[in-house]
Amino acid sequence: MIRFRHFVEEVDTYQLVESALTFAQLTRDDRAYRADLFLKKYKANTPFETVDGEMVTLKYNSEMESAISSSNSKLARSIGLETIDGTKIAFSKLSKTAEFGGGTAGSGGGTANTRATESAQCAYLQAIWDDMNTKFSPEDIAQAFLKCKVDATIDEVLLSDEDWITSSIKVARSLHKALQKKTYVFHRGSAWVEALEAKFKELNRIEKAFSNVNKWTPADIWLISTDVQNKYDIDGAKSIQYLNNELLKAFAERDIVGVSLKKVGNRLRLTQVNYKAPFKAPRFKSVSYGKRDFFKSKDGFIFYDGGEIQFRTFPTFQAEIGGKKAKHGKVSQGNIDNILFELTGKKLHDRKLLETEIKGSRDIFLNRFFSMYASAVDRPVKKENFVDELSGKSVEWLVSKYYVVSIFTMIKGREQKFMEGLYRYAKSQSKLSAVHLKAA
Repeated sequence: MIRFRHFVEEVDTYQLVESALTFAQLTRDDRAYRADLFLKKYKANTPFETVDGEMVTLKYNSEMESAISSSNSKLARSIGLETIDGTKIAFSKLSKTAEFGGGTAGSGGGTANTRATESAQCAYLQAIWDDMNTKFSPEDIAQAFLKCKVDATIDEVLLSDEDWITSSIKVARSLHKALQKKTYVFHRGSAWVEALEAKFKELNRIEKAFSNVNKWTPADIWLISTDVQNKYDIDGAKSIQYLNNELLKAFAERDIVGVSLKKVGNRLRLTQVNYKAPFKAPRFKSVSYGKRDFFKSKDGFIFYDGGEIQFRTFPTFQAEIGGKKAKHGKVSQGNIDNILFELTGKKLHDRKLLETEIKGSRDIFLNRFFSMYASAVDRPVKKENFVDELSGKSVEWLVSKYYVVSIFTMIKGREQKFMEGLYRYAKSQSKLSAVHLKAA
């Protein structure tokens, strides 16, 4: 069995000029096809397009050919380019057209860009599987694209910017290094992907375990082995756990590999997620019913080594996980209830019923709330003081604080497991989340 390692690769840093075919762009190690193509046109007196949209024919110089072949920028500058009419011209005046891998400026955002970059990654993977010595030229990518099952057009795939091309090449090389013993079809937005997501949605409508498919799996592309056939019972899955088990078996054999993509720069790490329990939960430290005072805020906190989890209405009730440097996600009340029920067999009081009780039978509500509060907090105030403090609070505030106390009461002694459940869910690493490979 192939075992993944954490691959860390180093790349040079380049100053990127999207529109111009500079000498640095022409001689990039990871764009080797550019120099080959340039020299072919250069020796054949084939015209080049300038950044101004004009066409120029360059006068061939063997020394310049040597400078380009050896990536000798100093020599190239001393020789210089010259048109056939004797006009001096800088490399930066030549346009980096589509044949040289020219693309759009900037990575952009939105659905269309995501579709294009993820589909492009599939094409770059197919290119290196076709030829491990590929130079990832536009022609190589166009040929590889025809074999992929993706939902972008070839034009969208070829119009990737330099950063995304660099990222796609690095990811392709690393995945090939890890998985080259298998032959794959590369999928993004294909019928196979749609069928998998439809099966998940069918099961999730019953189990209500996730708010969306991305919480179940953040995989952006899928590598499907050509010899998968009917080895795994995905269509017949009757539960999310069963579906996950089939994907886990397929992942272990490297037959089905979902990959979560991020744009990578100088370093790339491949990490298996939800496979053989790689997840390490942070360690629980304490709970707080309010950082300043119980009655001065409607929230509550779980503190762990490295951050905190805040519970409050936003206006819907939810938990928000924050780390030292960034937030890690939110967990809705429905999913909080699922985690609570799995751990304690209990759920939070229905919000509509709770609000009705507060509005119509406030004394009954406050009696129950005080009883729970008095047994939960250190040094509770007297009941009359408790009632006085809450007299001016809104229904929404009371619901929020009541839920905080309810949760901390239910999980007492099991805080670590509860926190793990929340953290896993927010990070798409719940026990029900699918195995995948993260490239970041």
